[in-house]
Amino acid sequence: MSRAASTTADRDELEPSRDHGRPEPKRINVAVSPETVKALQTVMDREGVSLTEAVRRLVGFGDFLYQAAKVEGAQVLVKQGDTTREIVLI
Repeated sequence: MSRAASTTADRDELEPSRDHGRPEPKRINVAVSPETVKALQTVMDREGVSLTEAVRRLVGFGDFLYQAAKVEGAQVLVKQGDTTREIVLI
């Protein structure tokens, strides 16, 4: 499949549905590292959510941080007590 065809297919899959006015969910299969599995399991255990919801939450957090740091050029800081650390995304 050519790159143009792939781009068109991807765009078609994200078009708003006729029923809801928002993109339909897309099922994907991905291979993840053991560290990612551990992070997902932590969210599942602490929050009492499904694997799918844990993925959604972590991707949402990642997207928020990515947009702030990489797109908007914001400084991302984590403050815990009297300690403040800067988060640097590579």
